[in-house]
Amino acid sequence: MVRLRDWADDDAAWYAENARDPEIQRFTTDPPTLDAAQVLIAINRMRASDGEVGFVVCDAVTGAKLGNIALGHDGRVGEISYWLTAEARGRGAATRALTLLTSWAVRNIGLVEVRLWAHRDNLASQRVALRAGYLRGPSRDKTQEAKGAVWPMHAFAFIPSRD
Repeated sequence: MVRLRDWADDDAAWYAENARDPEIQRFTTDPPTLDAAQVLIAINRMRASDGEVGFVVCDAVTGAKLGNIALGHDGRVGEISYWLTAEARGRGAATRALTLLTSWAVRNIGLVEVRLWAHRDNLASQRVALRAGYLRGPSRDKTQEAKGAVWPMHAFAFIPSRD
């Protein structure tokens, strides 16, 4: 079980340290040189934004930090990104965090669609998206330039039912 909590200033060093993990570096655009001061700037920018939210993914019982999840949106459509620490992977935490943030975004912001892209080789993230109720959308696949390479990205979308 996980919970999402707001970022605190003193989480910046933890984020910077964990973003150096080889799997996180392999599949995110965070640079390996990211430091706590840069993360704190990003946290403050997010706090001041009407179109961004982000949370620390925590263990619901112990409060231990498990990862990061963020949403950028325009009030109608959003895009989610996430990562987990090595210790947290494989326990369902990413699926639960994605489900929580997606539900929150639909309910509180009124998003009509939530999207995410996963690197073609990031099979674990693709499975998370599917388990969280996202649908694969091959027609939206794209490439993204990152870290001096062109990344093939697979598209996923969650479209809430409007009963």
